[in-house]
Amino acid sequence: MRSRIAAAALIAALCLPLAACTSADPAGPVLGAAGPQPQSAARAVPEALRFTAKTVDGSAFDAGALAGKPVLLWFYGATCAECPAQAVETAALADRHLGRVHVVAVAGPGAGSGLQGFTAPAAGGSLTHLADPRHALRDRFRAEGVNTYVLLDEDGEDVYRGNGADTVSLDRELAALVG
Repeated sequence: MRSRIAAAALIAALCLPLAACTSADPAGPVLGAAGPQPQSAARAVPEALRFTAKTVDGSAFDAGALAGKPVLLWFYGATCAECPAQAVETAALADRHLGRVHVVAVAGPGAGSGLQGFTAPAAGGSLTHLADPRHALRDRFRAEGVNTYVLLDEDGEDVYRGNGADTVSLDRELAALVG
């Protein structure tokens, strides 16, 4: 009995300093081993961006990292004849709105490593290409099929959806959204 009480007292004594390293006030400073840290100014992650996926090269992807800016999703597929040309236009859209909009390509089943070679924005490196082998993302965002765009505002609200052939309307929507 004494050993149980002694063990409980030891655990409580060890946990007390750990409890003192946190702030009960979510707006207050976050304390850690290095002392007070500034509170992150990050926005809350909208429900639409609360998902993880794999990129076409197998890397992990957390969509929560996209929070705070509009997100343009482009859905394409292996059997889409127009998609290689549309990939070039998607890269151009990413260039025109660099730093103001996240552009993510979503490869459907059979797309392998995707159209990464076609979607190399001149000004911004490369686009993220997510693998969607079972159409989970296509279904989540209710994309009509391949060569479809879905635009979310910074709050994760669906503000535009359309066929890849109509990039003029999409570009107008993007420009209006980001000012």
